[in-house]
This record gives sequence, C-alpha cells and structure tokens, in this order.
Amino acid sequence: MTDTLTKVYSQTATKEINYTTPKYIIQELKLLERQLDWSIFKALDLLKERKADSFSFTKDRPFHYFYARIIEENIVVRLRTEEKNVEFTLPVENLEK
Repeated sequence: MTDTLTKVYSQTATKEINYTTPKYIIQELKLLERQLDWSIFKALDLLKERKADSFSFTKDRPFHYFYARIIEENIVVRLRTEEKNVEFTLPVENLEK
C-alpha cells in the first residue's frame, strides 16, 4: 500500500490591538458598504431593532467576510479578508437613527 499525502494548512498570526472612535468605524463601514455593494447598515439596523441576532455576508473573490452580532447594547463585528482579521465592538447608541 502506498502512502498518500494530505495537504495541511496552518496559519500563525500576531495579535495587534489598536484604538479608534466609533465615528471612524462607522465611516469605514460606509466605505466597505459602497466598495462591496453590501447592505451593512440595513443589517445593523435589523440587529439594533432586535429583529435578528446576527448577520453575515461573504464574497469569494477577493475574499471578504462580514459578521455582526448584537450582545446586550453592543454590536460585535468581525471582518475577514485574505490578509487579515479585524474585530471590534460598536455601541448601539453610536449608530445613526
């Protein structure tokens, strides 16, 4: 019997912590919404109104992943691309009405 090979993928990452304002995060999300033609703020409004617990959007090429979940009075957002992963918490009160 011949041994077969199996591809093993591993990734190492360094953790980097930065600080910014909710206003800057909202500006960046608006830019991402326009670039990818996603309804990010409609999804955030549904979370804010408690009509859903979480939302996600995915694009394969180039790879982009957006995930948002409401936890108490905050929305946790995860953004992934081929290059990096970013996570932040946005207080619900900072979203425009």
